[in-house]
Amino acid sequence: MSPWRLVPVVIALLPAPAAAAPGAEAVAPSGQRVVLEEVLTEAQPFSEAVQVVVRLLAPAIAQEAPDDTAIRGDMDWACQTWGIAAAETLDTAPDRVVVEMMAASVPRGQATPGIRRFFETYRLEGATCIWELF
Repeated sequence: MSPWRLVPVVIALLPAPAAAAPGAEAVAPSGQRVVLEEVLTEAQPFSEAVQVVVRLLAPAIAQEAPDDTAIRGDMDWACQTWGIAAAETLDTAPDRVVVEMMAASVPRGQATPGIRRFFETYRLEGATCIWELF
């Protein structure tokens, strides 16, 4: 595990754009192009905790060994950009935001050997995404 993963990080939010529709393209802070695959709201079956799931298609992560710090920065940005916007549409604030970045489009919740995927989870405190261990 990388040492930077051992310290929680607080991310102050920048003004978020209006909620984007699936298929929206953007350039993440690392410079990679990403496509918003979907934004879901899920209730966990045993705890009833509610989470917003931001799923991003990021084909570039399939071709090269990713830089953990750059990927993490892109995922923080995705929480800020799309996670907060989605959370603001709910009647009650979600318990967390999960960001999933994938090299190819895959069904949610299915194992996909050979397709690189990254996950990060955040709790929200007001207009701030706070990274947590996934």
